[in-house]
Amino acid sequence: MIRRILALTVLLLALCAGPAFGAAKTPNKVLHTKSSSGLELMTAYSTLLMRDRVSQLDDLLSRAFQIQRADGSHAGKTYYLAHLPDLRAFSFAEATEARAGDIVSVRMLCTATLFVNGVLYNPAPAPQMAVFRWKNSRWYLVAQGNFNLPAKA
Repeated sequence: MIRRILALTVLLLALCAGPAFGAAKTPNKVLHTKSSSGLELMTAYSTLLMRDRVSQLDDLLSRAFQIQRADGSHAGKTYYLAHLPDLRAFSFAEATEARAGDIVSVRMLCTATLFVNGVLYNPAPAPQMAVFRWKNSRWYLVAQGNFNLPAKA
């Protein structure tokens, strides 16, 4: 009987604590919170990309946005939004960030299922970096470097 009461108490505590501690931050919340980490910002960006949220990506990318890839391909904001990569899954590891004023730079290893212009990129962990700027009460992605190469055929 005591075990049953204890188990019920633990279950109730878990249900009550879940929303307070387990609630995932939405991309919108992360992008409008100045204290968001570089890893949280990259996760928000990648989530929007994976969900093909073009309008929200347009809001996130700075007018000065540039992306450079290890294969030599690159894009500015307009071209990038018109030719979004197909991101199907991602995870980050070994993230480190630096902050100076309203700038956050983050570098990490990214493992992803990613197609760029229909070409599958190597799903093995590869270095990535990004620079975000806080302006007008929100974060903007200014630059990104993806050091992954296309998968070998």
